Parts: sequence; C-alpha cells; structure tokens
Amino acid sequence: MRIWRYRNDALPSPRVAVAVPGGGPLDLVVAWSLATGEDEVPPYLWSVATLIEAGPEAWEAVRSLIAASPEEPTVWQGAPGFRWVCPLDRLASLRDFLAFESHVRQGAERRGSEVPAYWYEAPVYYKGNHRRMIGPEETCPWPSYTTHLDFELEMAMIVGRPGTDIAVPDAPGHIFGFSVLNDFSARDMQAKEATTWLGPAKAKDFCTGLGPCIVTADELGAQPDLAMACRVNGEEWGRGRSSEARWSWAEMIAHVSAGEGVEAGDVYGSGTPGGCCGLDLGRRLAPGDVVELEIEGIGVLRNPVGAPMGATGG
Repeated sequence: MRIWRYRNDALPSPRVAVAVPGGGPLDLVVAWSLATGEDEVPPYLWSVATLIEAGPEAWEAVRSLIAASPEEPTVWQGAPGFRWVCPLDRLASLRDFLAFESHVRQGAERRGSEVPAYWYEAPVYYKGNHRRMIGPEETCPWPSYTTHLDFELEMAMIVGRPGTDIAVPDAPGHIFGFSVLNDFSARDMQAKEATTWLGPAKAKDFCTGLGPCIVTADELGAQPDLAMACRVNGEEWGRGRSSEARWSWAEMIAHVSAGEGVEAGDVYGSGTPGGCCGLDLGRRLAPGDVVELEIEGIGVLRNPVGAPMGATGG
C-alpha cells in the first residue's frame, strides 16, 4: 500500500490518498462515500497518523476499501493549488540513526581518529525535532545562525505497533512502512555542539524532510534492499543502497525498545550512506539549490533551499 497526503485550494485541510492497483491515487474519504453511501467517515480515513495508530484491523479495512473502489483516480492533480504534502501528519517522535559504516568511517577520517568502539555495539541515534517536518516541494529554511547548510540522503522507517523490550526476531512485525528522509544539517553549528559532548540540537532541529509517500512493509519487506541517490540541481552527488547499512531496522527497534516503549508513529532515519551528503564530498549547498533524494520503489523527495534568514546569531 502506498500512502500520500495532498491538499488543494478547495480543501480546508489535507486529505489521505492511497494507490489503486493499476490506477491512480484514490482519496480515502471519497472511496468510503462511494463504497458505503454513508456520511460518517471513520477517523482513520482522515489522518495517516490515526490510521497507523488504529492498528492492523484498520489497515486491512483500508485495503478492503481499495479493492472495492473503482480503478479511476479520485484525486484530481489538476485542481487549483494542488500539492502533495508531508505524508505523515503527526509524528510520535523522531530518531535519526548512524547505520552506515561508510559514512562513519569518513567522519572518523576527517577527525583523524578511529570509529568509536561503541558504534559496533549498538545502533546509536539522536532525537530530532518531530515538529519541524516538511514535505515534497516545501522549502528548507536557512537558519540565521549557520553559513554551512547540508543535506543527508536517508531512508525513513515508520513504526506501526507499540511495544517494550522487543526482541530482534519480533521487531519486523512492528514496522508499518518506509519513506525518504532528508536530514538537513547546519554543519558549522554541529561542529560547535559536538565540542560540548552533547547534540546535535540546533544543528538539526530546524528542519527535516519526509516524503513523497509512505510505502507499507508488505510491499517492500522489513529490510528492503533499494537503490538510493541524491542530486543537487539535477547533478548526481552520491549513490548507495539501503542494504549497505550495518544495523538492521529490527536491531534499531530492539535497541530503542529496551527499557522504554516504542510507539505507533515513531519515525526512524537510517543515517546516510557514505558520500551521500555534502560533508562527505567536501561540497556545500547554496541558497536556491534544489535537493532531490530518490529511493527505488518509494519515489523522489524534492526540496528547494531558502535564503539565509539574516545575520548569524553567534
């Protein structure tokens, strides 16, 4: 199942759309009305977050609704003001991992050090700002406190079922689906924050991109092997595969859930493969650049970069 959110000038709020096999995107609210003739629509058809939280029975109800719907698309992409938006309307949390050894090794080389021993013991992550998400075609703001803006090509995993102390073999059953994630970064601020043995915080929390859609795990599997590529202004900067990650999604879930709960709607970023961000390549973004991140089987997340917001804040 492939899930989007969209809006246009006639809609008071974004709506949920799903892929119809052999056809175009289908508005779930319209599909419900056509299939049942009822005016009262279940809450999980209005919100992707609510759909995920509602659990497997709701997911199967949506699949049944798709099967009973006409093949013709009910989402008119030519409507005035039409645009796809962030596919997840509410995140429970955001954790971004460092799962690719190729990226970690490049970071160690820049520092003249070895890869930290603990990286091989556990899938480490930082907690991001789940309230500052943007979707496809939205502009990444350039904060006033940085002169070095960067991106990272990542896969996102969305947790579907809550749990605590989840064993690795059981963890795949807690995966809802996958998307593309852009871990925008203020590299000069990140370097400062690292000297305090904390962070990143302001280096990352200003913006994270997610989209263009969510593809459920029944289509891609619990550990997809997909081609990944990043482009800036149409020029390819880097390429990798999701299977190159040292840590699996199941291991990430098991690690996070140890002694604490994971929740439906949690989003995990994979971290970036080596050479799939400007920092690894010695290249920088400039105002007005357009970043495109593509993952096979999911799609392209495209975001322009905004102009600096003003003088740096120190």
